[in-house]
Amino acid sequence: MLKLERGSRLTTVIIVLAGLALAPLALADDADDVLAVVKNYADLEGDLQKQAELIRDDRVMITNVRQSDQAKNLAIQLADRKANEAVSGGETRFITTVESPQVALYGDVAVVSFVRMFSVYPHEQEPVQTEPTWVTLVLVKERGAWGIAHTHVSATGEN
Repeated sequence: MLKLERGSRLTTVIIVLAGLALAPLALADDADDVLAVVKNYADLEGDLQKQAELIRDDRVMITNVRQSDQAKNLAIQLADRKANEAVSGGETRFITTVESPQVALYGDVAVVSFVRMFSVYPHEQEPVQTEPTWVTLVLVKERGAWGIAHTHVSATGEN
């Protein structure tokens, strides 16, 4: 039987090789965790308060404007949603589609890009299908949890 002594070269080699062998599994788990956050983020479009739990307080959002105050951004989104639902006479339902997500991991930072589409169902009105948009999210992992730190949305155009 092979006897391993603490501090031996063989022990060190085995530990290093085990670490190298398991590193891709850790990255795969992080990629899966990041994709789960993205899916949850998309699925919660109809519940902005719940969606905000996935977003860091310091998140910057860029659409047709730049919002660097997440609390104010959420307040504006909630007010807009409430006003739109008052006009339509009831709750609007959202189904969000995320296509072709690509994840790049850099330690405790992840960059995800994907195409997003909304199917919007205003109360007692015709459904609306939005144009596809490119979305890039930057997520940061703190205390074992991924949070959205940056969002950039732009039109896909002819791409």
